[in-house]
Amino acid sequence: MASIGEAHGFFTRISARHMALFVDEGDTLVLSFDRADRTWHQGDSGLPLGFDCLRALEYSLLSILSVGRTWFRDAFVEEMLQNLAQEGFFSSYKEVLILASGPDCGHAAARAARFVPGAKVLLSRPAAAISARHAPFETRFTADRRTDPDTPLPLGPEALRHAASTMILFDPIHTLEAAQAALFTAPNTTRIALPHSGAALDRTFTKGEVIVPLSRHLQSGTLTPQKAREILRPSLRRDPGYLARLSTNAAYSARAATVARNSRP
Repeated sequence: MASIGEAHGFFTRISARHMALFVDEGDTLVLSFDRADRTWHQGDSGLPLGFDCLRALEYSLLSILSVGRTWFRDAFVEEMLQNLAQEGFFSSYKEVLILASGPDCGHAAARAARFVPGAKVLLSRPAAAISARHAPFETRFTADRRTDPDTPLPLGPEALRHAASTMILFDPIHTLEAAQAALFTAPNTTRIALPHSGAALDRTFTKGEVIVPLSRHLQSGTLTPQKAREILRPSLRRDPGYLARLSTNAAYSARAATVARNSRP
C-alpha cells in the first residue's frame, strides 16, 4: 500500500493505530473505512475495501484503516477528515461514495458523512451506536464503551441526514443487528434485509465481484433492494457459514412443521 500511495497519491500513518491510503484516479471518490488486519490476513494480495472499484471503475480511493477494532475513535482521524472537508478535497469530486463493512467500520463511516454532504452511502452491518445511553440493548461491545466511541456527536444516523442516499445491509434474524439497523432513520435511508447472512455478509461485501457492481449502481442511483440482493446472493450461496445457517433454519422449520402436523386433533 505504501508503494501504491507513493506512486499514485499518498499513504500515511495518521496515528499509532490508524493509516490512510489515497489513490487519485477518477472524478468519483470512494471513501472507505476498513480494518488493516482484514487486508493483512490476505497476504500480499490484501488491499482495502474499495480498491477493486479503482481498478474496475477508475474511481479514486481514500481508505481509512484501523489496526484492530478501534471504532476509529481518534482525534487525528477526525482532524484529517475535517481538514480535507475544509480544504475542499471532497467537494472537488463529482461524486463521493462512502463504503464500510462491519459494526465498527460502519459506525465510523456513518459519522464521517457529516464531512461529505451529498455523499452516497452503502454500509454492511453497521452499528449506529454502542453506548448504554444510545444503544442500551447492545451487549456485544460493552468493553468498548470505555473509549466512548459515540462522542463527539453527531451519531451516524444524525450525520447521515447530510447524505444524498444511504443503504444499510443487515441480517434481520440477528436481533442486535436488526436493532442497530432500525436506528438508521435519516431521510433517504433504505434498509435491505438479508436473512441468515450474518458475518458472511461482510465477507461477501468486500469481494470485487460484489463491491464493484454494488458501487456502480450506488453511484448511478440504480441500487434498489432487489438489485442488491441479486448481486449479493450468488456470492452468499458460496459461503459455508451462510449455507450452514440456511441448513439449520431449514431443519428447524421442518421439525416445527412436523410437530404442527402431529399436534392437530
